[in-house]
Amino acid sequence: MIYIYVDTKDYDFSKIDDALEYAKNEGLEDFRFLVNDIRSIDYLREKGYKAVNLDGFEDVFNIVTHDDLLHYNTDEDDTFVKIQFPTSKRF
Repeated sequence: MIYIYVDTKDYDFSKIDDALEYAKNEGLEDFRFLVNDIRSIDYLREKGYKAVNLDGFEDVFNIVTHDDLLHYNTDEDDTFVKIQFPTSKRF
């Protein structure tokens, strides 16, 4: 599975639009969004995408496995994510 994490705690939907553009440019298909609020989930559903609500970036450990690909956009510390998921990409 391919996951795209977007830090949306500030309700800035332009970050989601940037992530959609990133996914298009990277040729990503069949992915799920990981976001921080219900409003973002509604926004993504209106656009035809699936999303999961997380409390914070550290919650990716509850969902993403070593077989998954993680792309993310956050200002939070990503040290542990880089160690646990060496194929992850920050955008």
